[in-house]
Amino acid sequence: MKTKIAFVVMSAIHSPESVAQLARALAPHTVVVHHDFSQTPDFHVDEPNVRFVPSPKRTGWAIWGFSEGIFHAIRYAYENLEFDYLQILSPTCLPIKPVSALEAHVAANTSDADFASIDMLADEDALMSVSYRGFAGEESFRHRLLRRMMVMYFNNTPERRDIAGVQLRTGGNLDADGRLRPAARIARFVTRLLVNPVLGGHVFTKRFSPFYGSTWFGARRPVIEWLLKRFNDEDIQSHFPKLCIADEFLIPSMLHQAVVEKGFRQGPFNHCIATFIEANPAWLTDADFNLLKETPAFFGRKFPDDIHTPIRRRVLTELVGLTPDQVVPPEEQAPVPMVERELVAQAA
Repeated sequence: MKTKIAFVVMSAIHSPESVAQLARALAPHTVVVHHDFSQTPDFHVDEPNVRFVPSPKRTGWAIWGFSEGIFHAIRYAYENLEFDYLQILSPTCLPIKPVSALEAHVAANTSDADFASIDMLADEDALMSVSYRGFAGEESFRHRLLRRMMVMYFNNTPERRDIAGVQLRTGGNLDADGRLRPAARIARFVTRLLVNPVLGGHVFTKRFSPFYGSTWFGARRPVIEWLLKRFNDEDIQSHFPKLCIADEFLIPSMLHQAVVEKGFRQGPFNHCIATFIEANPAWLTDADFNLLKETPAFFGRKFPDDIHTPIRRRVLTELVGLTPDQVVPPEEQAPVPMVERELVAQAA
C-alpha cells in the first residue's frame, strides 16, 4: 500500500504562487493550507491537491493564534484525511529531495515523530537565552525579572549558536580567564531558582519537562492523535497562551512528553536551515545549493517568496526532479522580451 502523507502549510502573508509551487512539489499528496485571510484577503491556490482549512484562526508573529492555527489545521487533517504521516511546513519551505524520499522514510518505520528540541534545564545557553519567554507570561513580573537576568548573564556578547532549528545566545559574560563574572553567576542562580518546578509559577514538572526548538515537525498519525488530545488539557491552555512565541516551547515540550510517556520514537529534524540573522533563518541563495544537496534533511527553509528565484528553480529541477513547467507553469512565466525573441529566432 502506498504511503500517504498529509502536509499542513501555515500561510498568512506570502504569495499564493509560492504556496502553489510548494503544493506541486508535494503532489500527489494532499496539502492542507491554513491561511489567515485577515492578513491577505486576496489569496487563491487552485492546485488539485490543495485543501483550505475552514474557519482559520487569526495568526501572526509571536501570538497564541499561530499555535491555535497549527492545531486547528492538524485537527482538520486528522478528521478529514487518511494519512500515515503529517508534516508541518511554512510557505517558505520547499522539498530538497523527491517526495518519494520522504515516503521511503515513512515506510521504513524507524521513527514516529521527527523534530528538534533542546532540554532547557540541561542546556545553559537555552536556560539563559529564552527562560523569560518559556516560563513566564509576557506581562508578568517573572517575565521582566528573567529577561533582566538574561541581559546580566550575556551582557551583549555577540556569540550565537545554531541548534535544533533555532538560535541561542552563548558565551555568557566572561572575564579574561574565560570564567563567568560575578553578575553572570548571580543571574544564572536567580534564573535557576525562578524556573525550579518546586517553586511553581509555571506548568513544567518532572513529568512535563520544558523543551525549546523548531515548530516545523513531522509525525505519524498516532502521535498526531495524542498531540490533539494533549493540546486541550488545562495546563496547556492556562500557560502557553501567555507566552511570546509559544509554539517554540509548546510543540517541542509536548513531543518530548509523547516520546517519554508513550514510547514514541524520535527521529531527526526534517528541515535544513543554512544560518540565522538575528535569530531568524536567513534567506537561502545559490550559495547554499551544495548544503541543501548534501544534507540528509527532506526540506529547506527559508526560500525567497518569489517562484522565479534561481535557488527555487534549481532545487526543484535538480534535486526534486520537477520539470520547468511544473516549477513555473507557462501561464505564470514572464513574457520573453521582443529583442530576446528576435535573437533566438536569428540563432535558429
